[in-house]
Amino acid sequence: MSANKKVVSSKAKNNVKNDNICLSNEKLAENTNVNDDTVSKNATEIEDNKDICKQNFLLVRHLSKTYIGGYSGINEISFEMNMGEKMVIVGDYSSGKTTILSVLAGLESISSGEMYLNGKLLNNAKIKDRNIGYLDKKLQLDGTKKVKDIICYPLKLRKIDNNTIAEKLAYIANAFEISGMLSKKVIKLTAYQKTIIALARLLICDRDLYLVDDIFDNLTSAEIEKIAKILSKVIVSKTIIFAASSYETAQKLQTDKLLMLAYSTMVYYGNIHNKENFEKTIAGYKLFKNKKICCIPAFINGDKLIIDGKQYDYGKQLVSGVFNKGVLLFDMDNISFDSNKNVAVCAEIYYINKDKVAYLDINSYVATIYLDGNFKVGDKINFSFNQEDGILYDFESERKIST
Repeated sequence: MSANKKVVSSKAKNNVKNDNICLSNEKLAENTNVNDDTVSKNATEIEDNKDICKQNFLLVRHLSKTYIGGYSGINEISFEMNMGEKMVIVGDYSSGKTTILSVLAGLESISSGEMYLNGKLLNNAKIKDRNIGYLDKKLQLDGTKKVKDIICYPLKLRKIDNNTIAEKLAYIANAFEISGMLSKKVIKLTAYQKTIIALARLLICDRDLYLVDDIFDNLTSAEIEKIAKILSKVIVSKTIIFAASSYETAQKLQTDKLLMLAYSTMVYYGNIHNKENFEKTIAGYKLFKNKKICCIPAFINGDKLIIDGKQYDYGKQLVSGVFNKGVLLFDMDNISFDSNKNVAVCAEIYYINKDKVAYLDINSYVATIYLDGNFKVGDKINFSFNQEDGILYDFESERKIST
């Protein structure tokens, strides 16, 4: 076992820069979890994408983008949407959310794959021929302009007549509850108000598809909920894809579908409320819990777990197979910062990332825990848990193996 320890410890610690206990891009590519109830099918099952795209308003097949130097922006992404459906893409920074939206909008080229919108191949289509609206996370608002001029700018570019512009402005201002601020300068607005104005500008034009790129990070939970309530009335019949950095935000947006990304690869695609499928991979579970979890390395000996050199009954059935090393994932609600539970651990912190995830050394293995407090590298923390409260994953495949 000591030989294995060195391998595992080295591998895990080398991944710290990626804020990742035991994920690798290669493994995710091999173990992508696409829900059974999704409409995506393997390419071998599709004889003619042209026939398929007639059945789906938006069809994306095996979309990949590789940058200079071999860096993968997105890897083999496939999904489809019917007209009027809403989807949210969830992932960490640099997971590939913006890349997907950018290639759909025509702001970036693709390396391979196919994109169809309303029956037309998008791969080499010019931006002006796509009829797609795109809202950048930076919002791109001119602070010197009045709100009404910002909102109406896309219509004026299209040379829409003034009467139609006035009608559309009145409707969108009423829907977004901004009629009283149309004559204000943008520079005087709050972050929430600027977000509302940017969305109004996006949605005032009739588009086949709308793309909204991670604009919610600077807003409070209440503000996001308020925006979602407004959007639920405005985008009823519109096809729209949001990008968000957390599942909590995704839930508030009330979409039909969810696509989860980790390290440029799709780890979940399907119903946004299907929690059981989020848990099938470590990456999916982390995104679902927004990193507020604890990951504990464990060796597997039949129906026993060896944690920090001690053996415990797990109390759960495992899927069939031969497993040696595992990772236990816990909600932080199941972690106690004293010794009143079955498994007590004392470990030293050797790294803390910006998301308050601390990396610990447990008997030469790496564990991670979310810490909401004043901790620093070198501190020793005591915590405990009941092993049966954790979900067990295979270390090598990163798939859930407890039932």
